[in-house]
Amino acid sequence: MTRLSRRYFLLSAVAASAGCALRARESSVADEPAAAVRPPLVGQSWRYAKYDLFSGALVDEQTDRVATVGDTVDIESHSESPKDAKSASSWGAQVLRKFRGNDPTTAALPSEIQGPWGMLLVDPHWGQAQVYEAPIPLWPTQLHEGWRTHFRTHYKTPANDVSWPWEQTMEAHSWETLTSPAGQFRALRVTSEIKFTHPDPGRTNSVRRDTMWFAPEIGRWVARESVGTYYLDDSVDDTPRNESSYRWQLLEWAK
Repeated sequence: MTRLSRRYFLLSAVAASAGCALRARESSVADEPAAAVRPPLVGQSWRYAKYDLFSGALVDEQTDRVATVGDTVDIESHSESPKDAKSASSWGAQVLRKFRGNDPTTAALPSEIQGPWGMLLVDPHWGQAQVYEAPIPLWPTQLHEGWRTHFRTHYKTPANDVSWPWEQTMEAHSWETLTSPAGQFRALRVTSEIKFTHPDPGRTNSVRRDTMWFAPEIGRWVARESVGTYYLDDSVDDTPRNESSYRWQLLEWAK
């Protein structure tokens, strides 16, 4: 998907008015840290390895970077083919690179827009960008075990101006210590269960489940896993279908 403009989403919103490489250790409430989320600054960045959740294969590396901080916080993203894929590039890649003027293994992704910090207005996480009727929490508004919220809203996609229901339950579970290639972090494990209407009318009973290990010191997650299921309308097969499901692991971050 090509990058979509911040202006498009803001106007739409107004109109709508740990994987195998991670080690986690649960912490007791007694040693829970006094959590303060790092505030956003232009230039902060996070680089992730993205794995297929079912096969475990590395499919991508993604870098998120704070581009602007103001009424909203805009986070630009770009995708980069894994390094082993670069070394085995297909025939003609070098010639094509000369005429394209850039690296064909790198591609811009839709931007994430928060407003205010920690509240999602535009969310590209689920494969296509979604703009919400009102900002929704990206992480718990109170960073402590047992925090829980439930909300209903609507969202739109760039394809058309129709809005669809979005119902989400978010819960904070436990503080854990995670080790990743980026270092060791104290992170709050947060789960979300989402029931929503998909733009494809052939999909029914769509459900998504998201688990995030949020580290306040970096202002983002150290690891994240997202899965989704749905049924096909009028299908004789009542087996749920799987959406593309992924795991993200932090490789490095810029302070």
